[in-house]
Amino acid sequence: MTIRTILTTGLLVAAAWMPLSEAAAGQRRAAGRPKPQVEFVQTVGCVERRTRGNTTWWLTRAAAPTVTRPGVFNEVQVDEARQTAPGGGEFRLIGFADFLTPEGLLNFGDRALFTEPDQINASGELRAGRTVLVKGLLIETDGESRINLLSVVGLADGCD
Repeated sequence: MTIRTILTTGLLVAAAWMPLSEAAAGQRRAAGRPKPQVEFVQTVGCVERRTRGNTTWWLTRAAAPTVTRPGVFNEVQVDEARQTAPGGGEFRLIGFADFLTPEGLLNFGDRALFTEPDQINASGELRAGRTVLVKGLLIETDGESRINLLSVVGLADGCD
């Protein structure tokens, strides 16, 4: 082996080792990272559509939100939500377009410009006057509380 081969091999090993050691250090930092600024929550409430200039969707008569894990609802969570009493909370819903009906999705903003009717991926779970279980990111500001929706499950077609 020549000196040149040994030096080249040494440099390659060192170059490969540095990203691995940096990744390990990043994992150690991530383990001690602070609590997230927003939390995943779930709550039950009544869907309300408000139209003043822009159409907004709200969850009214909502139960106090509880911290939850990301992911879809399971059958037990949905059954428990059906037993949840209405509350006094009110949350502006954001990220709602995918939970509207197909017609509602096409009528929202400029969606009809870039979404073909046969490409619609809308659940139809979010309709005015309906009781729903929602999961999302809770965003609280001085002016209002919002939930950035990740999942919506209809519980009843009315609000009791």
